Amino acid sequence: MNVKGGTGKTTTVINLAAQASMKKPTLMVDCDPQGNVTKQFSEQIAEHGERYGTVRDLFFGRTATPIEVRKNLFLIPSGDLISVDLDIQNKMHREYILKKSLSKIVGNYDYVFVDCPPARNLITLNALCASDYVIIPIEAEYFSVDGAEDMIEYVTEIINEQANEDLVLLGILVTKYDDRLNIGKWIMDEFKERGWNDALFKTMIRDNTDVSGSQFKKKTIFEYNRRSHAANDYAKLGQEVLNKIKKLEKQTV
Repeated sequence: MNVKGGTGKTTTVINLAAQASMKKPTLMVDCDPQGNVTKQFSEQIAEHGERYGTVRDLFFGRTATPIEVRKNLFLIPSGDLISVDLDIQNKMHREYILKKSLSKIVGNYDYVFVDCPPARNLITLNALCASDYVIIPIEAEYFSVDGAEDMIEYVTEIINEQANEDLVLLGILVTKYDDRLNIGKWIMDEFKERGWNDALFKTMIRDNTDVSGSQFKKKTIFEYNRRSHAANDYAKLGQEVLNKIKKLEKQTV
């Protein structure tokens, strides 16, 4: 998942993964140097110390054992990723380092969610080359539109250049949506003009203070307020994501 910061990408990773983990073992991989997924589960990580390893370790051929931060929900913390781009830029097959490292781990999980940096860089490229699907979240405000378009172009480039020709843009997710405001309607019109309607998820994440509350309390939205609009939206989104994947898998059989 990726686009500019502040679009709800980390919140979406956490809550989609939390929902998936209710049924199947699920892994989160925090590839964002800001480490917001890692911060969300800092208490559980602190209980285990650094011996479990981080995403930074994966980029340098070291091992990382995912930490169980909730029942059936596991995390590989980010570690210090600030210098990774420079450190790996001269390595052979540099775009596949993460994929190779994760291949030893992902077989233990039914679902894997990767939080990407909000930028085009080697970490993002590695994350996308290790993924099957990508979700692009976009906040319902004008300046997010260009960021989403840039990321769509980047994903398309990765596919066309065969860095990961199996990568699928699963959809564009609208977050912080409020249908009572004109800006929400204007943004939807803008999407239509750009020809994005078919790529949009039907589920939109409504603007809801419970999202900020859950972040502050370091809880998933389902733990914080299962009856909130946000919990309902993320539950619906999870089902829509699963349905899209199943439909795509049937088409490839």
